[in-house]
Amino acid sequence: MVLPWRSRGGAKRRNQLTSGDISVVQTKITSQLRSPRMERIQSPRVLLTPRDAAEISRRLENAAAREEYAECFEILSKIKNLGREGGEANKKCLVQNGGVFALSSCFERFAAAREVHVRVLEEVLFVLSSWLPLNRSEGFSKMGSTVSLNCLVRFLNVTDAKTRQNAAFIIREVIAIDKRYVYAFTEIEGACEGLIKIIKDSVSTSSTKSSLMAIYRAISCNNKIASRFVKLGLVELITEMIVNNAEKSVCERSIVVLDVICDNEQGKEDILRNALIVPLLVKKILRVSDLATQCSVSILWKLWKNKKDGESEDRFLVEALQVGAFEKLLVVLQVGCEEKTKEKASELLRNLNRCRNVIEQTNCVDSSMHLKNVKKSF
Repeated sequence: MVLPWRSRGGAKRRNQLTSGDISVVQTKITSQLRSPRMERIQSPRVLLTPRDAAEISRRLENAAAREEYAECFEILSKIKNLGREGGEANKKCLVQNGGVFALSSCFERFAAAREVHVRVLEEVLFVLSSWLPLNRSEGFSKMGSTVSLNCLVRFLNVTDAKTRQNAAFIIREVIAIDKRYVYAFTEIEGACEGLIKIIKDSVSTSSTKSSLMAIYRAISCNNKIASRFVKLGLVELITEMIVNNAEKSVCERSIVVLDVICDNEQGKEDILRNALIVPLLVKKILRVSDLATQCSVSILWKLWKNKKDGESEDRFLVEALQVGAFEKLLVVLQVGCEEKTKEKASELLRNLNRCRNVIEQTNCVDSSMHLKNVKKSF
């Protein structure tokens, strides 16, 4: 039998190419079977065992004790890779098997070393900040030592944004462990300025929130520390943030810090001198969060309490009424709130109601406020 293609003078079969002894057959793939993108097979995660995690921690701790820079850097790189490959499981395993203590010891050792090894210190900060939040164990408290805090303050004031952010994260956690770390931190030159500068420079939203929480914990401890932050222009800075920042979480933390500043006499005077504070606080009531509402009412109450001197008190109440404080406080009571907030709002409403007649006589309030429709006496 003669095949058809042989009968045509040995012409090659369509779609078949011959090169020496190798034949390559071209195949057509229908459009229905052709994938629009390449299918990628994920490589399996490398999961650490507790034994391996303990061994890595021990190696890092020993290398740091010998100040073996290259070995420490190699182990830190391995820890970072394990975190990427194994995710939260590897991080948890390292934390539970001495990882925090080893990293903190490494940071403290190289922070105290004569020769500065910035890259190792930055790597430790990166790993620790990626593990947050941490159980504030004995290991992590080593970050609160004098040499570690001094190094963290230096990192707060460097040019690299990521390093500054990681330093702010760690400082926030360290000073939450114990008040003695707050005192030690704030005594370091450039510490308070560093936190303020991070907010001013808008390094990132995360670092701004961390700095605000660190400032909150610091000024809650001591009036002297609060006065130091007030002198650095904290009230004006926070006012600008409330005005310009659309992030509710940042706004909430700013109002919380402002509430604590009101407990300091110098801070309270700064707030009263700022013409934007009362309108801003009234505007933010019921618009940010429950906590922000509670703190806004608390600040207004503290400011009113401070103005117990006749004419000045009435001037504050007039200002509050002009920006709609009466209606906002009524709504706060109607929707429900904590008992302390309810008491403060009720007391403010009673005094605002008393002040209404004076306001109407002096024509200070626009008729659109409809204060005459409120018949109930508070």
